[in-house]
Amino acid sequence: MLLMEEKLPPKKIYQDQWGTGTREGYDDRPQTQYQPRKAPPKRGNGPLRSLGGLMIVGGLFWGVYLFTAHGATAAALQQNHGPALVCGAGVVISLIGKYIRL
Repeated sequence: MLLMEEKLPPKKIYQDQWGTGTREGYDDRPQTQYQPRKAPPKRGNGPLRSLGGLMIVGGLFWGVYLFTAHGATAAALQQNHGPALVCGAGVVISLIGKYIRL
């Protein structure tokens, strides 16, 4: 049994900041093989999503223009439903562009 104990490397003793020595570090192992990262698969249609985003922003700008041009009253937005329709269409187009590949 003494021969087997002599062949094993001595156990490393780690000393931490508190002097307890109960924590152990990681082993330094060389990497056996390099594996490059794989890019995630692209989903959706970029131009269609961009079009939907531009429609949303355009509808918001149009709504702000109508709101401020007519004396900052909500009546201007109640009479003209165009900005809400453009924003809604932009959301639908953006979602279609996200989930459908063309």
